[in-house]
Amino acid sequence: MPETNFDTVVGLDLSLTSTGLAVIGPDLPPWCGTIGTKGTDADPWPVRYRRLIDLTRRILPAIPDCALVVLEAPAYSRNTGKAFDRAGLWWMLYDLLVGTTRTVLPVAPNLRAKYATGKPGASKDAVLAAAVRRYPDIDITGNDTADAVVLAAIGRRLLGQPIDDPMPALNLSALATLSLPKEA
Repeated sequence: MPETNFDTVVGLDLSLTSTGLAVIGPDLPPWCGTIGTKGTDADPWPVRYRRLIDLTRRILPAIPDCALVVLEAPAYSRNTGKAFDRAGLWWMLYDLLVGTTRTVLPVAPNLRAKYATGKPGASKDAVLAAAVRRYPDIDITGNDTADAVVLAAIGRRLLGQPIDDPMPALNLSALATLSLPKEA
């Protein structure tokens, strides 16, 4: 794939009920929001499958071409509900993004938390509080949008276009193991 100049970074915190999405580009104000659905474990398999298809069809158009997508990686150590369905959504979206004009950078949840708060095990609410303080010009409405904004901020910093200077060294140490994919 040829080298790409990214104009836009998208942070994506996938969820079955409230996917957080943040879009940060040089020519427009930062934006964040959520895309959600409803369903239960009791739903029949075809309904659950259509739910995942519906989510991917609603998320994909919100991601601009030539974007760097910083996608929260699965939390394998967590034992939360609907893990099988959430993993399906993650891989479906990852598959649809890879090989397009978008580049995907998965970031582990502990690195997202450390970048936001300085603590890799910080709670979702601690990340929310840190994000609201650090990005006052972005309308962060909850945990999902906070995570998405932090992921997008990580992408901007990796591109050398930080939106959150100055940043404490402890928070920046979260980036030590991250690098842009080769096609970036």
